Parts: sequence; structure tokens; C-alpha cells
Amino acid sequence: SAGGIYPLEIYLIAGDVEGLAAGIYHYQWQDHSLILVRDGDIRKALAKAAWGQGMVARAPISLVFTAVYKRTTAIYGQRGEARYVPMDMGGAGQNVHLQAEALDLGTVIIGAFNDQEVRKVLGIQDEEPLYIMPVGRI
Repeated sequence: SAGGIYPLEIYLIAGDVEGLAAGIYHYQWQDHSLILVRDGDIRKALAKAAWGQGMVARAPISLVFTAVYKRTTAIYGQRGEARYVPMDMGGAGQNVHLQAEALDLGTVIIGAFNDQEVRKVLGIQDEEPLYIMPVGRI
């Protein structure tokens, strides 16, 4: 992360995962843990926010990446939003693709969604949704 600022937030949307209850989980990078934010299967609501993209509703999990731009822009100004956050997001997305491949899973980057609807589904306000990445067996 540019300057070690970590502007990205990651949410795991679980629906059909053995040993993990359906719900929205927030990833805590400090200790690599998941915190349950909301229980229940919200995959259909997330798919609706993604303009009906069926793979979001069908995938056992989706990762939703958001950005808190002010973390980066407070240090780097507009360059943080225009350059450094997208660089962080690209690297994070690539890492998810590589790990999925290593686990014989598939994923795709989805950027076509209604930002405000994704915020509503996640229950967030001061974060900008960037990617939805459904993950599952091909």
C-alpha cells in the first residue's frame, strides 16, 4: 500500500460455505480475522445492486473491495485517489485471482454496479465500492 496507509476495506459475502454462516464479514488486516457485520444470505441483494449479474447471486462467496480515499488523499492529495488507490486495488485484485487459481477456483472482477445500492447492502457510508469478486468452482 502506498505509504503503508491501507485505504482498502474488504468484505466477504458468504452464502453457501461449509463451516461459515451466511452473512457479511469485514476483513481485519491487522490480525487477518473476519468480523461478522450482518448475518443472513444477502447474495441476491448484492446481485441486484450489480445490475442482476447472476454469478454474484450464485457464487458461494463474493469479496467486495471498497476504498476510504481520505486516508490516502490526506497524505498525497488528489494523486492518492487518481493513482495510488487504483494501484493498491489492482494489486489486491490480482492477488485474489492468483490465489483462486492456486485453489482451483474461479473469480472475475465486476465493476458494473450501482455504488449507492452496494453501500446500502453493505451498510457503509464513507467508503467507495470498487470491485465485487465472486469466487467459486468453475
